[in-house]
Amino acid sequence: MEPTDDKQLMRSVAAGDRQALKALYERHADFVFRTAYRFLFDQEDARDITQSVFVTVMQTAHRYKPEAKLTTWLYRVVVNRCLNHRSKANHRLRGSQNEPDHLERVPAPEENQPDRLMERAEQMARLRNALLQLPERQRMALVLKRFEEMSYEEIAEVLGCSKSSVESLLFRARQSMKKFFCE
Repeated sequence: MEPTDDKQLMRSVAAGDRQALKALYERHADFVFRTAYRFLFDQEDARDITQSVFVTVMQTAHRYKPEAKLTTWLYRVVVNRCLNHRSKANHRLRGSQNEPDHLERVPAPEENQPDRLMERAEQMARLRNALLQLPERQRMALVLKRFEEMSYEEIAEVLGCSKSSVESLLFRARQSMKKFFCE
């Protein structure tokens, strides 16, 4: 029987099964990349983080304890990789206007008018700048809540803090975002 759930796949990865690692990668690489990109705003860095996360999966699968969902564990690895990436290299965030914007939805045809596209690009640039102004933990909490639609409990588990800390991080992030857009 071929493993289909994450726990079974992780057991297979721990036993050295590269096909199980490939299955996990195919199943979860998109959200790992999205999370890293939304934090770093750099596609190349997000791809590097994604690869790094799955190298970690391969190397530490034998230590994975299936008490929590695998996705929660993966989010924690992504968050740690992003924070380490920023602090080690004193990395300057950069976002290219030429990169696909993973923060917005695909526009409907009536939104493809040049003036609407320009307005949308300006709004996305303002959003990106506002997010970049937030302290790292506030930004990550906001990304996990807003774009990954995680619950406060899930975010607390990923960030390794209490639910009340998450509430506080999100409150302060939203207040900062309001100030940025109201000024």
